[in-house]
Amino acid sequence: MKRKAMILKLINITFFSFVTALTGCSNDSIEDQMVDNGEDKDTTEVVNLTYKEKAKETYDLIQELYKEGDLYKENYPAQANDNTYSYLWPYVGMLTAGNLLYELGYDESILEKEFEGLEKYYDNRSNLPTYQAEPVSEGSTDHYYDDSGIVAMELIDAYRLTDNQFYLDRAITITEFIMSGEDSRIGGGLYWFEGVSTDCTTDSNCIKAANTSAYAAYVTSELYKITEDPQYLTFAERVYKWTYDTLRDPSDNLYWNSIHINTEEINTRKWTYNAAMMIMSGINLYEISDEEFYLDQSIATARSAHSKFTSVINDRLFYETNDPWFNAELMTSFIELSEYDSKSKDYVEVFIRNADYAWENARTSEGQFYEDWSGNNRGRYYWLMHQAALVDVYARASLFKNE
Repeated sequence: MKRKAMILKLINITFFSFVTALTGCSNDSIEDQMVDNGEDKDTTEVVNLTYKEKAKETYDLIQELYKEGDLYKENYPAQANDNTYSYLWPYVGMLTAGNLLYELGYDESILEKEFEGLEKYYDNRSNLPTYQAEPVSEGSTDHYYDDSGIVAMELIDAYRLTDNQFYLDRAITITEFIMSGEDSRIGGGLYWFEGVSTDCTTDSNCIKAANTSAYAAYVTSELYKITEDPQYLTFAERVYKWTYDTLRDPSDNLYWNSIHINTEEINTRKWTYNAAMMIMSGINLYEISDEEFYLDQSIATARSAHSKFTSVINDRLFYETNDPWFNAELMTSFIELSEYDSKSKDYVEVFIRNADYAWENARTSEGQFYEDWSGNNRGRYYWLMHQAALVDVYARASLFKNE
């Protein structure tokens, strides 16, 4: 029914020449890109809630509208051909919500409830057990390397927050599955899902993808930090390099979506979350190795992501007005990078202003957020992931501002 759009590809200019050109670019400055640098002029009465409260209020609305037993509906209101329960991908948005709300000081039972529900997607098969696309009660479905990557990220965060060994053990288990998605065809990288990882030539899904590869590099670098197992670092370095060399557009240091196994045709679509995961992977590898080039590459991607993925709407600077969960990933990467790069703090503030505007101007009468936070396109709003993204953004805004 859905699935993250995939597909991208290559060229190669030097990193130095790109950074030189970028530093001279006048629209590097946020203020230069703003039509109106003053305070927001909309006259809508602002409800005086903290970001922490906004995150919880958004989470509570999801419980009211989307809850289906121990899991969630894919959409509210229901859309044609909806399954009983959501796919794994939007469910992961609720794992993020559980982790962040606990980090903000809400009861651990919220986190526990979300991770208990996750287990309904776990396929405990004898070889490479991992989570599948739908709950196992609904039948057997495929296993996606990117889905497992985002689940592993949340399991690792849950372990760090709670010190519960189960979360780390489960992350290690599914990382074995994630790592199995790499082979030597077209030089490396990870397939999109298990069903196309063998004997795949002509199908349009026979691809190696930026998201699967970048998630894999990030998860394994995270596990190396915890376990110091060298297999994780070797894997992370190799897959990061393949993604950088193969799917990076050297003209702007952003990442194409994927490359086809047989034709080597690149899907040149660029997504905010692919940039995000390469930024975060680069930060991890820099922190592990002290190799400056990883940090330089992350900063260059961040500069370009801010420039390419923003536009002026309603006299304000907005990040892309579609797929807000992808944007939330980019915001997270900017927060991580802000420890080393002051401009990234400014980029985070733009995200926060976008979320402020969305709270007042881009919600339905029931309180659901439109996909377009500028409020100009009052189209899609019903997908669970669109709502979960706002829990993520408000919670991270609260932590970023030390509320």
